[in-house]
Amino acid sequence: FPELVDPKTGESLMKRTVLIANTSNMPVAAREASVYTGMTIAEYFRDMGYNVALMADSTSRWAEAMREISSRLEEMPGEEGYPAYLAGRLSEFYERAARAKVLCGADGSVSVIGAVSPPGGDLSEPVTQNTLRIVRVFWALDTKLRERRHFPTINWLTSYTMYDRQLTDWFKANVAEDFPALKAWAMKTLQREAELQDVVQMVGSDSLPDEQKITLEVAKMIREIFLQQNAYHPVDCYCPLARQYKMLTLIKKYSDKSEKALEAGAPVDKIAYLPVRTRFNQAKYEENVDEELAAVDADMDKQFMELGA
Repeated sequence: FPELVDPKTGESLMKRTVLIANTSNMPVAAREASVYTGMTIAEYFRDMGYNVALMADSTSRWAEAMREISSRLEEMPGEEGYPAYLAGRLSEFYERAARAKVLCGADGSVSVIGAVSPPGGDLSEPVTQNTLRIVRVFWALDTKLRERRHFPTINWLTSYTMYDRQLTDWFKANVAEDFPALKAWAMKTLQREAELQDVVQMVGSDSLPDEQKITLEVAKMIREIFLQQNAYHPVDCYCPLARQYKMLTLIKKYSDKSEKALEAGAPVDKIAYLPVRTRFNQAKYEENVDEELAAVDADMDKQFMELGA
């Protein structure tokens, strides 16, 4: 960790990082207090006018420490032996995340990212369920995506945010007027793909109508081009909103032109294996990525014109 360098300042990342480490074999009181210690330090820097990101990994271990203390105190246990006040302690912790006008006159904030590690991936256990009732953003990590080497392994169907409506106007003003509509279209396409996968697993993709085959191909583009990201690649590790908008626009354009090509009598195989798709897949890794996306746009027009779309 000390070897990591802040790309903005060129300094060691440790110079702006505070670590509180309490492993599972440490005293239970230390494990239980570590989360509060981290939050208190975060609020100290917030009061100095800084924007602080607090990562708690994991709140499940913290809840287990509370369960152990509660058991030793012979308190009345709740579900699965956790104390009855589990939900209250979790809400007290997460609700300390806030943006504030501090005494020095600056704006400071604390953003909390809490990792929950349910045993066996069981999302119905008490810590997960109580956490979901409190937080307004949920990133669901999926082991199946990890096995398919899809990173980040965030499941797009089970993850959610409740800030969506609050941010719609900001996205319209700062990215593009149709950006929220594009995002909604992409989510609808991915949900449609999940429904079609059940049919594909039973009878195979060859039995699907041409329109549904195109839906699967478009969803594949959303997953592989837009959602999949290489954190270790010097270009792909960052993706500005303007570039995200351009990528979504091109995928939507491919979808619309594919429908027109089908109506013109073009075979699905030719649409699915257009050379522009290979170039589009590789564009996000190029140093001149924005120029490459513009070239993809031009190639797409040309190749679909040859198909009669």
